[in-house]
Amino acid sequence: MINENFFDFCQFQDKQLEAARAVEDYTYILFGGSVGGGKSYFLRWIAVWLLMKYAQQIEKPGIRVGLFCEDYVALNDRHLSKIQYEFPAWLGTLNKSNHEFTLNEKYGSGVIAFRNLDDPSKYLSSEFASILVDEVTMNERVVFDFLNLRRRWPGIENTKFITASNPGGIGHGWVKKLWIDRNFEDERFDPNDFTFVRSRASDNKYLPESYAKQLEGLPEKMRRAFLDGDWDIFEGQYFPEFSKDKHVIEPFEIPPGWIKFRSIDYGYEAPSAVLWYAVDYDGNVYIYRELYKNGLLYKPLAEKILDMSLKEQFDYTVADWDMFAATRDTGEYGYNIMGDNGVPITQANKERIPGWNLVRKYLQEETLMIFNTCTNLIRTIPLQIHDNHKPEDLKKAGEDHCCDSMRMGLMSLPQIPVQERPEVPNLYANDPTAPWNKPKNTGYKKHYSYS
Repeated sequence: MINENFFDFCQFQDKQLEAARAVEDYTYILFGGSVGGGKSYFLRWIAVWLLMKYAQQIEKPGIRVGLFCEDYVALNDRHLSKIQYEFPAWLGTLNKSNHEFTLNEKYGSGVIAFRNLDDPSKYLSSEFASILVDEVTMNERVVFDFLNLRRRWPGIENTKFITASNPGGIGHGWVKKLWIDRNFEDERFDPNDFTFVRSRASDNKYLPESYAKQLEGLPEKMRRAFLDGDWDIFEGQYFPEFSKDKHVIEPFEIPPGWIKFRSIDYGYEAPSAVLWYAVDYDGNVYIYRELYKNGLLYKPLAEKILDMSLKEQFDYTVADWDMFAATRDTGEYGYNIMGDNGVPITQANKERIPGWNLVRKYLQEETLMIFNTCTNLIRTIPLQIHDNHKPEDLKKAGEDHCCDSMRMGLMSLPQIPVQERPEVPNLYANDPTAPWNKPKNTGYKKHYSYS
């Protein structure tokens, strides 16, 4: 049972208290949303509470929990600089040289180890009874997986992984996937171990009114992310043009005569992303099927693609350049293996920035539609962010596999000749709601330009 007296002493506000109760019931806790919700303060004091709780459980001194930030500057600004006036002297002592706060013997001599994540491999041999990460979205998924392995302590079964964060950052996608969307399809975690406690700036009664007004005055995307805690949009988003309302549609039967093709972004450790396309006679592109799976060698991948293609006929299949290089183990070429197993492929245009510009053009003109069954493509388009060093490019780190496949697919469109529109069969002509009967713009030629 939560020690309400302790949290009264901490002066936890309602949302902080809700998050504290969640720590009692769940293993993986995300607390946050907007800025100014008291997240860092919560992490410091919940770390103290955990150490006291664990000391009572096993009656052994020196239990350690780790509180992590992405770098030392953030660690100092958010936590180390606050301890000297926030933690009372009777609670324990701060060792400034090693960045550790040790509770007094009376409270179990537990240690909060304040650490940065500039090189997570430094903690390869470390053990922590609980892991706490401030602004977890500033980190890639591999950091989460690595730290999670350090979450162990002899005699303590209820170790915790507690995070706090705003939307945005390089880790936005995987954090949203686990805690917000609760998408565990490809995960080995128990969904019942995860919970999200949303906080907003308005939940913090100590926040100056002037700061709240600053948040309200931000540009729309930043305001929605930092004031409202909206996880569906954030500053730095690469494709703000994408909208589920505009670009995602219900599946329909592809009319006969439409051009069809496929694109492949190959991966083994990372997922292979295969997309199926249909193009109508006005140049509108429909992505109507996807394959998103890791662990497939070339032959099983080809077999899976054929199985999912349902004996449809395709004009071509484009694939990334990796499939045209010899494999390390056998020296065989991926495109040969794919072709020998029924999926002949051609080399995709590898230009990134012109490709992204073309994707953006399709989204802006609403000439790209995606069936709602393509869940991974729909999920990952909003998660792409700008590269910090080359802002016109999309950042390569992260879950960009479906988007890379889409880029290669759309870049292949100049291969398609302009065709005469056949007479529309009566079966389709009488359906005014059908997507292909809605008035659209010109034709394929307008999409030939990559700029």
